[in-house]
Amino acid sequence: MSVRPRAATLEHLRRRADGGKDNRDNFAAACKSCNDSRGKWDLLFYASWKRNEF
Repeated sequence: MSVRPRAATLEHLRRRADGGKDNRDNFAAACKSCNDSRGKWDLLFYASWKRNEF
């Protein structure tokens, strides 16, 4: 599987502002649009909201 450059970004599962670390256990791939739009929202809240958007 290939990904276009800049199509995916590394998402912090636990935001650094909330004490999350820069290590691979705290990263997941996310589309750039989703990563950018999450902002300060908690990951579980954002994921639930995003599912209901579609």
